[in-house]
Amino acid sequence: MEKTAALGIAIACGAAMGLASVGAAAGRVPPVLAGGVLILAFPVGALALFRWWCAGEGEEDIPFLGY
Repeated sequence: MEKTAALGIAIACGAAMGLASVGAAAGRVPPVLAGGVLILAFPVGALALFRWWCAGEGEEDIPFLGY
């Protein structure tokens, strides 16, 4: 995965979580749906942010982190 793709995924997940939270607070989105979006988007966004942080600028792959 390229560094820019990982960052794009992290930003998209953050935006989805933000919109779900604001929509639930404004009463436009049911709280159950907003909670589902938060539960599903947070791990994906956190892993994508971690991949972006670990990825290098060149063509090399992300190093193996162990078990």
